[in-house]
Amino acid sequence: MYLPILKNRRFLIILLFQIVHIYSVNAIQQGASLTKDTLIVNKLNEKAPTFWSSKPDSTLRLAKRALEISTNLGFMKGQMVAYRNLGIGYYEKGQYTAAAQSYKEAVSLAEILGNDAYKAQLHSNVSMPYLALGAHDEALENLYTALEIAEKNDLTNTIAHANHNIGMVYHYQFKNDEAIAFYEKSRHLYESNGDTTRSTFILGNIAHLYLKKSDFKKAKEFYLQSLALAEKQDNKKAIGNALQSLGAFFMEQKDTETALHYFLRAKETLESTGEQTEYLRLMNNLATCYLEVGDTNTAYTYAAKSNKLANEQQQFYYIQTSAQQLSDLYEKKGNYRMAMHYLKKAALASDSLYSRQNREELVRMEEKYKYRKGLEQTSFLHNMQLKRQNQWLYAAIVLVCILVIIALLFASNIRQKRRTNLILKETNVFFEEQNAKLEASNHFKEQLISLVAHDIRHPIVSLQNVLFLFENKHLSPIEIQQLMSSSHKDVNNLIPLIDDLLLWVKLQLNYAQLQKISFSIQEVSQSIVELYQQKAHHKNIQLIIEPTINTQVYADKEAVATVIRNLVDNGIKFSKPGGSVRIRTTPTAGDGRVTIHIADTGIGMSAETIENLFTTPNYARRLGTNNEEGSGLGLQICIHYLQLNNSKLFVKSILGRGTSFWFEIDTVEQL
Repeated sequence: MYLPILKNRRFLIILLFQIVHIYSVNAIQQGASLTKDTLIVNKLNEKAPTFWSSKPDSTLRLAKRALEISTNLGFMKGQMVAYRNLGIGYYEKGQYTAAAQSYKEAVSLAEILGNDAYKAQLHSNVSMPYLALGAHDEALENLYTALEIAEKNDLTNTIAHANHNIGMVYHYQFKNDEAIAFYEKSRHLYESNGDTTRSTFILGNIAHLYLKKSDFKKAKEFYLQSLALAEKQDNKKAIGNALQSLGAFFMEQKDTETALHYFLRAKETLESTGEQTEYLRLMNNLATCYLEVGDTNTAYTYAAKSNKLANEQQQFYYIQTSAQQLSDLYEKKGNYRMAMHYLKKAALASDSLYSRQNREELVRMEEKYKYRKGLEQTSFLHNMQLKRQNQWLYAAIVLVCILVIIALLFASNIRQKRRTNLILKETNVFFEEQNAKLEASNHFKEQLISLVAHDIRHPIVSLQNVLFLFENKHLSPIEIQQLMSSSHKDVNNLIPLIDDLLLWVKLQLNYAQLQKISFSIQEVSQSIVELYQQKAHHKNIQLIIEPTINTQVYADKEAVATVIRNLVDNGIKFSKPGGSVRIRTTPTAGDGRVTIHIADTGIGMSAETIENLFTTPNYARRLGTNNEEGSGLGLQICIHYLQLNNSKLFVKSILGRGTSFWFEIDTVEQL
């Protein structure tokens, strides 16, 4: 009864896997092909802007190729960047209407993609051809849109770019102070973001404005700054721009010889870049300059070039000025027919310049219409593409979801088991570590109790025997004297032992209360040296405090003194006659602490002794070079006190040559 159902299920599962496999293979193949082509588009779009100032024709060729490939692929981001690059190329060629249209196409694609960074940058870019066309309102509308998006998304470079272009609008409107303020803000933003490449042009623009304000000193200062920065960056277009601006500045100052020098340098530089807009302005300036010096033949050559370029670029201002120059030159030559011909051209260009606002309004309306139609068409194509993709995706999603649910159930079960095992493992490790610490602590205390019991019992028993003999008068006066001397020595050794033991017990029971204060570490060291000077002198050992600056530290003074006393006492104990114990204080690099070193020239320690020094009392409890005894508790007390003062004890030793202990404490300056 259940056999047919079982077979059907197996058949469905096999069919399901086959469909998923076929779809996956197709998707991989399509994805690989698409990835390869999009990489080509990205490379073309990346390369195109690199020629914007030197070879704008190359920028246009690469951008058109990228647009063609990305359109065929339906690769919208590639289309958007390609349109942006076309705008850059057309603008540099002086084809401002085409530049504005290309930027607008890029803006519409950025809006569809929801890419705010590109959208802000493109709104700022499209303002430039509008500005060149005289459409100041349209330029400002795009710039403030760019500024709003950029500030919302914290896009520093785009904010700087928009501020610069707003400055240019006010520059063209002769609002000099407003323009300077926006230029300076833009330069500050670029340079604060590590970008100085734009500063050359901005400095030049600021200089133009100061020249208009007749502030010649500041104008010259900014022109020279612009040139120096451009030469430092080896930016040919910027160098040409700066040189031409300096030429115009000296023309304004009636220094035609210096002006001509800068103009000719600018000509050589700009001709190597292929840039047309600045070159047109240069031809006009050279014609004017040669007219001033009376070289009419050369002036005619540059005026003719200026007129030809101005007509090609439809720059009515330069058509007017160059035609006026040619008219004046022909009049000087006595060719009144040609003089009248160019005078008419100048008048016609002047009329065209004034009526241009109406034509530009028509251009703007036409571009807005094209923009809306392009947006509708792009949106339609995008929706169709999404619809085709969704048809494939929906079928795959339903099938994949079934497999994912099954996989998730298995994965959830596995994760739960792993989580439980991990918790158990961590718990076992924790208990093992705690057991190890307890065993080590108990072992230490057992050894310590055994040693202390022996050291305390031995002198007391000896003293008891002496008193018994003395009481029963079994000893001669000489023997009494010898035994009393020996007992006195035992009692003297017993007192430090009891003191150390009581201090150690107090630390173990957490009765020690810190009282951190500010004090001089040199004064504490000096008092300890004075305390141990007699003991060291008795053993012919030098106690030395190395000279250093007076350092105020912040710690428990008694705790630090106890640590230094124990370490100095150990240094004397394990040094041979003629040796030395040195105390040295040095600043710790970078953390506002000081390091206190106590070093001796004693018998030193082996690597095994150092390894067990802080954990096993037997290693810490050794006889000195004169058989001085110790409890082994001194180092434990040092460790505890240093831990309470946020420090740690370090040791370095060479067997037979000496030992150095050191630790760090906070200074007052660190607080």
